[in-house]
Amino acid sequence: MNGLKTAFAGALAQALEQDAATLEASIVRPPDSKLGAFAFPCFPLAKALRKAPPQIAADLATKVAAPEGTSVVAAGGYLNLVLKPGVLARMAVTAALSLEGDVEVTESGKDRTVLVDYSSPNAGKELVYHHIRSTVIGAALCRLYRAAGWKVVAVNHLGDWGTQFGKLILMWLREHGMDQEKSLADLGSVTLSDLNRMYVGFKPAAAEDPSLEEEARLWFARLEAKEPFARTCWERFIEVSKAELNKVYDRFGARFDHFLGESFYEDKLEATIQRIAKAGILEESEGAQVVHVGENIPPCLIRKRDGATLYATRDLAAAIWRHEHFGCDRALYVVDAGQSLHFKQVFAVLERMGEPSAKACIHVPFGLVLGKGEDGNWSKVSTRSGTGSPLPAVMDMAKGQIAKTIRELAAQKESDLTDSDIESLSESIGVGALVFNELKNRRMVDTKFDLEAILSFSGDTGPYIQYAHVRLASILRKSTQSLDPSKARWELLCEPETDAVLACLSQFGERIDQAVEANEPSLLSQYALELAEKVHSFTHHHRVLDVDATPERLLLVEAARRTLSRALSILGLEPVERM
Repeated sequence: MNGLKTAFAGALAQALEQDAATLEASIVRPPDSKLGAFAFPCFPLAKALRKAPPQIAADLATKVAAPEGTSVVAAGGYLNLVLKPGVLARMAVTAALSLEGDVEVTESGKDRTVLVDYSSPNAGKELVYHHIRSTVIGAALCRLYRAAGWKVVAVNHLGDWGTQFGKLILMWLREHGMDQEKSLADLGSVTLSDLNRMYVGFKPAAAEDPSLEEEARLWFARLEAKEPFARTCWERFIEVSKAELNKVYDRFGARFDHFLGESFYEDKLEATIQRIAKAGILEESEGAQVVHVGENIPPCLIRKRDGATLYATRDLAAAIWRHEHFGCDRALYVVDAGQSLHFKQVFAVLERMGEPSAKACIHVPFGLVLGKGEDGNWSKVSTRSGTGSPLPAVMDMAKGQIAKTIRELAAQKESDLTDSDIESLSESIGVGALVFNELKNRRMVDTKFDLEAILSFSGDTGPYIQYAHVRLASILRKSTQSLDPSKARWELLCEPETDAVLACLSQFGERIDQAVEANEPSLLSQYALELAEKVHSFTHHHRVLDVDATPERLLLVEAARRTLSRALSILGLEPVERM
């Protein structure tokens, strides 16, 4: 349908002698598909042409050469592009039938590159459920951009540097009686659970002995100075962290082109600071080095008075290095809204430096994941306080509950599903349910961890959409009719329910582009729900498999299945075909 919109804009440009791209940007969808496929609002032309919008629309109706298979009709202050019978069905179904594998849905991002920095957890800690948001939102954005024709560079900026590693080294030493030799001998047995326990345990230990804070800072200073013991401990802690992280990423289908932590930029920090100084914007403030970035924004701290660098320093080095190596048109930072001030400061420093990367940088914030406390209230969870459930455990819990549901359904239907089938399905549906729960609403909306609601097969849930795909796949398996679009009588797809499905199918590419422009995966999630509901209404009201059913309806089912399958895959849910 994007090609038809472009053709309509071209015809308008010829009649008005104006730029086609500008006109295309103003073309909208009518509120009711019965009014036409597209509408051009004439109101902005009123002043220049000195005519009322309805008169402009009427005049254009006589001048604009309608693309093949369409007509142009004036409707108030709009010029509507109306499709002839069967044209929408032919275009929408044919386009949907071309959706195979990871084929691009649109070409809006052709010859453009986007870097997506997402997940980026701190090493040395278990992933708790609230860490899911950056991972699933970032992974969905990568797939959305690819579907829109962009080249995508996915980066995991692992938090593998900083004072927290001084704390972990110290706690590991304390568990071994401050004996370095014994500590090194036991490094091979350390687990992520051990690291998490030590991380959580540091706070109460420091409350009893405040001197531990300074000791931890000293151990990080030794790590920065490449002291052998500190370095060996750190390398093992990172190795253990990455191994566990990759297990989670595999289950979510999250993929990274580069796994570059903060430590990667360690040897680039001094050059970055010199670059800031050369720009003439680095200032001394109470012994520290800062950059002033605006009246209403606190100065960005570049180096502390003790010479230590900060997150901002490393993010500046990363932004400069990435732009020089990848030349991105956009660089997305999928990080929670609590870091908004940090990114305002970093991006403002880049702008003051005159760095070209400043124009590409975009913070993609999101809201919180809320957990229900013993008091019944919903609140933020955190790793440091020890609240919240480990993410792998939640994934296993979801998988287990879905497996129980599938077994019950299989027993009722005398299904031939094997234990292996149930194992695979429960993983796909359980994990998919968690993913969809984080993507179904606008990313700035806080989400609640309510597992029973998340795993429901009814309502706006992942299992509901996956089941809609299963129903379509089941219809196609039972069919004995051949699917031959070249012989289709498209004008037969003219009922209200088929019109609704066709209108929805025709908007798939636009929804992809809209989601990309807004960096908002929920636009595709809501589209998937909308398509599932419209297809359910269509199959409920019309015969598809009966002898009286037309093959065109079966083609529509296959078109809807392929579109829903592609939408699910982009979001990060497997389009399962059996339950």
